Amino acid sequence: MSIDHKGIPYFPIYATFFEEEVIELLEAQYGIRASYIVMRLLCKIYKEGYYISWGQEQSLIFIRKTGGEIHEKTMDKIIQILLEKEFFDKESYEKYGILTSEQIQRVWLEATVRRKRDFSKLPYLLPNGNSKNCKQKEDMNNENANNSSVQVELTSENADNSGQTKLNKTKTPTEEEESNNISVEIPGYAYNQATHNLSGLLESMERYKVTVRKEKETILMLSDYGKKGTQVWKIFANTNWSKIGAPGKYIISILGGKH
Repeated sequence: MSIDHKGIPYFPIYATFFEEEVIELLEAQYGIRASYIVMRLLCKIYKEGYYISWGQEQSLIFIRKTGGEIHEKTMDKIIQILLEKEFFDKESYEKYGILTSEQIQRVWLEATVRRKRDFSKLPYLLPNGNSKNCKQKEDMNNENANNSSVQVELTSENADNSGQTKLNKTKTPTEEEESNNISVEIPGYAYNQATHNLSGLLESMERYKVTVRKEKETILMLSDYGKKGTQVWKIFANTNWSKIGAPGKYIISILGGKH
């Protein structure tokens, strides 16, 4: 599979997953193992990207990997129910022999929005998979990064003209230019606004002058990508930032248990 659509390590599952009509129907007909089969299918899809090929051979291999306790005909019936109930996109399956859905594609696109890719080369994208929105987000991120770089340069120039000395003035231009190019891969669950505030975390780091890329990436990981209720939010709320000369290192020292 092309690197343009490789898998993601995490994906969100709603708390009502097992109460969805199609899952309750499958469990009523085939027992609790049916929901385990569906979860395994989702894991396989996200591990490979946003779709998988599906036919008799793939079904046999999948059955063996899930313990071999389910018959091939039963597996086929489970897939048919998932298609009929629109859990997977029926047209994609009938035309291309793949399992995918708009929701699966939406999660994958949002989780990989920072990857450089050509949307025209991504196969089997559905109309409402939000590829257009993700492309717009990608363009906005690039535009914001460029604008931030210009703003940093203007700020540095103004500081030189005023003759004021600041601790963060010791940063090199290279560090400033890299500050907006976060390379760490954001897991899909971080975009769940019920549990995380990823955008708020990024905005707070900008507000309190955390500009070094590696420091941003470390804070993202130590805070579990802006998980609500974690210590990073207490740090932002309770710190007197006018007394902090190196905000990124300060936050990392607390989150890392070194402060």
